Amino acid sequence: MAKDLIHELDAVEKKSLPLVLDIGALQGLKKMPVDVFDNVYLGEVHNDALILCIDVRNFSEYLCSHDEDSVFKLIKEFTANLLSCINQFGYNCSYYKFLGDGVLIIWDEGNDDAVQAALTIFSTYTDFSNEELFKPTDNLSLGGSLVMEKAFKYEISAELSELKYRDYVGYGINLACRLQKLAAANELIVNEVLVKKRGIPYHVGENPRIQKTLSLFKGLKEEDRQRVLFYGSKEA
Repeated sequence: MAKDLIHELDAVEKKSLPLVLDIGALQGLKKMPVDVFDNVYLGEVHNDALILCIDVRNFSEYLCSHDEDSVFKLIKEFTANLLSCINQFGYNCSYYKFLGDGVLIIWDEGNDDAVQAALTIFSTYTDFSNEELFKPTDNLSLGGSLVMEKAFKYEISAELSELKYRDYVGYGINLACRLQKLAAANELIVNEVLVKKRGIPYHVGENPRIQKTLSLFKGLKEEDRQRVLFYGSKEA
C-alpha cells in the first residue's frame, strides 16, 4: 500500500511540473499551426512570401481500391518521411501544415536560400517517393507548385486556453493551391513573380487542355491566367 501511494504521489508531482523543451523542439513548434508560447505575432503581411504546395497524384483512387490498413500505412509513412525531409532541407522555413496527402510549406521571405530549400525539398522527396515510397503502389506520384506572392500571417487563441493557432491566408496561398492541381507526376509549377524576381529556369506548358483549365480557375489575377510555367528547362 505504501509503495502504491508513493507511486501515485510521484505521478501527481510529475504532472504538475512545467514542460521543458530544448531549443530545437521550441524552434520546430514555432513552425507548426498550434503554438504553446506567448511571444508571437497578432498579424503580419509578407509581400514576397514563398509558398510550396505538394500533393499526391491519384490518392483518391488509391483510397477507393485499397483496404484501411494499406491506406493508414501509406499516409503515415508519407507524412513521417516528408516531415524528416522538411526538417533536414527546410529548416529555415517559417511554417508548415500537413493536408492529409499533401503539405503547405511557407517562407516569410522568398530569398534565394528559401527558393533553394523549397526546390530541394520537392526534388528530394519526389525522388524518394518514386524510388521507395510509391514503388509498390499503383499510379501514385507527387506534383506541386511554388509561388512567390503576398500572404497574411495571423494567430488566434481559444477562450480559457493557452494554445494559439496560427495560419496564413492571402492570394499567394490561393494561387499555390490552384496551380498544384495542374501539375502531373513529378512536375512543379511556378508563377510569373517567382520567375522574374529569382530567375529560376522554367518552360511554358504547351498543352491546350491545361491552359483551358487554368483560365477557368476563379480568383486569379489576369497575369496568372496567361500561361502555365513549369520549373526547369524544357527537355530536348
